[in-house]
Amino acid sequence: MRSSMLKITPDYESILQNLTPGQVNELEMHSFINLMNVIYAQLELLLPDGDKNPHVKAALEQTRELLAKMRDGSLGGSFRLDITEYKKTVQRTVESLANQANTEESLADLRDARSLLEQTFSILDARLEELYRRIPQSGEWVQVSVDAFREEYHTYFKTQEKNSRGRYRIVMDAGRKRDNDYLVVMDVASENGSTLAMPLLFKDVIRDLVSNARKYTLPGGTIRFEIRQQDGRLRLLVSDTGIGIPEKELPRVFEHGYRASNAGSIRTMGGGFGLTKALHVVRKYQGDLWIESGQDNGTTIAIELPLPEHFPGPKRGERRTTEHEKEI
Repeated sequence: MRSSMLKITPDYESILQNLTPGQVNELEMHSFINLMNVIYAQLELLLPDGDKNPHVKAALEQTRELLAKMRDGSLGGSFRLDITEYKKTVQRTVESLANQANTEESLADLRDARSLLEQTFSILDARLEELYRRIPQSGEWVQVSVDAFREEYHTYFKTQEKNSRGRYRIVMDAGRKRDNDYLVVMDVASENGSTLAMPLLFKDVIRDLVSNARKYTLPGGTIRFEIRQQDGRLRLLVSDTGIGIPEKELPRVFEHGYRASNAGSIRTMGGGFGLTKALHVVRKYQGDLWIESGQDNGTTIAIELPLPEHFPGPKRGERRTTEHEKEI
């Protein structure tokens, strides 16, 4: 199967203009929805077939209610309080099951579940802080430490590996890779040396694209993840060796909720609008986006955003032709 490259032009803004208010809200809350789906899946694993544990059932119901509010935008100012109370419900659920456990195996499973839930809630807390930072200034750019950025994704991939419960490993050293391991090649660099400039909302896009690369690539595959601040632009490249996208469907993958026809059997925990969000953010910041893919040929997504004039680095002059444009 061959690959095709597509540059996203302003014509695609019609996709964004046709979004309903609820769909726009889903884009804004995408990271939270994905995390809540992860928690829901963990809680389901704690509920054996036929078990009537009221604590687990209450936690599952509360998860569904929060997900519904995230999607329709009805959380409002109570979001932080709702999440705090929800964490307490989940903690009580795990404690209740631990009190009922009567084998070392079940206790070990609960310890693993508790650890995974704590990690997920830690990520949820960090996303919550980002959300409250960007609400007053939705277009805010921030300085991000290069070292902290690397560490965040090292932690992310380790969490993904742990969530797999032994189904695969994620390694960043090709010499350590086994047949069933994911290899992640990550390159983070900035002309400023120690910091990257990016919009707060763009951090969500990076996470979504990296997450999709892992989801749509079978264990044993490779994920390449590069982000650079150079020549007055922020450049992101995410590529994988996964299932790819059929050539004829490529123009449709930015539509809200659209999934490629070859991805139906993959459980993603998401809502099918990660690429819609990427398009939304790229157009918001007057950037450029390219996607190259083909069925069974993997996917590469490249994004470039112009930095605001007040950020340190070389002054922006006439815009150069990018490497991605040269390939078109």
